Amino acid sequence: MIEKILPTRLYELLDRNNICTSKQIMLLSPWEIKKLTNISEDDTKLIKNLVSQNLQPQLLTCGKLITFKTLKDRVSTGCNRIDSILNGGFRKGTITEIYGESGSGKTQIALQSIVHNWAKGGVYICTEDIFPVKRYEQIKKNIPSYNSSVDYGQNIFIEHIVEMDELFSSVRVRLPKLLSQKKITLVVIDSVAAPFRVDSTNYIQRADQLKQFANTLINIAQKNNIAILCINQVTSNFGESSEVIPSLGLAWSNMICTRLWMKKTSSTYCFSENKGNNEVRNVNIRELSVEFSPDVTNSVVKLIITSSGIHAVQ
Repeated sequence: MIEKILPTRLYELLDRNNICTSKQIMLLSPWEIKKLTNISEDDTKLIKNLVSQNLQPQLLTCGKLITFKTLKDRVSTGCNRIDSILNGGFRKGTITEIYGESGSGKTQIALQSIVHNWAKGGVYICTEDIFPVKRYEQIKKNIPSYNSSVDYGQNIFIEHIVEMDELFSSVRVRLPKLLSQKKITLVVIDSVAAPFRVDSTNYIQRADQLKQFANTLINIAQKNNIAILCINQVTSNFGESSEVIPSLGLAWSNMICTRLWMKKTSSTYCFSENKGNNEVRNVNIRELSVEFSPDVTNSVVKLIITSSGIHAVQ
């Protein structure tokens, strides 16, 4: 309110002439304000300066942004090495995407993140397969301080969706209602591509739908201070490169904050499932790469998938 930032004398003069908002003051020229209120030129400049300073957003230098990086605005993935390259985990108030080919381990990271944040609450929206309950039960038994008498699913909410309209209804109606009643820190959509990959040639309409969907997710994330994790599929790249690219195109890419690429390599790692067991088996190494992010450097971490979850290797 402008009465809190302007001298009483000047505010009363403006109020008598129905100039009551900061927007009016900024849109009116100094000459128009002077004409309407008979305020002096110096006072007009003072009013403009005080209002503009009040509206000006706080300026943050790069150094301050680095200083502000704390674990409070992050959601842990349950893997210390992944958390390390992400400065603590998935950033709250934003959309993080993990894309990769089928079987690369995208869902494994999503599941592990949900499991390790069970106490803070999580939502898992499935659009392709049913929720992997057995794998969830397997991972939860390996979290720190596991207690068999605790219900690790009491704060996890699961929904199965197939159609795009159902997905819109979920994030616009049911999810906000749930967030108003329950404490939630992470929302996973696995996968975001499936409902939008329909046999349609109207790409302009699909781009608009993707923007609306992403804007809804961002608003929810920022309003409720939660992290949104979207699993994405891949499509073939018909250019010179043989690498696959994320689905949904630029319309979606421009809306996400952080993009991670999960891929399965041909390299293997010798691993023993139980420390007391001499049986050793080779498992394929996965690589998780940071493709872009406003506050995370591009880096790669090598991972393996075991019965207890995702683990980093050298």
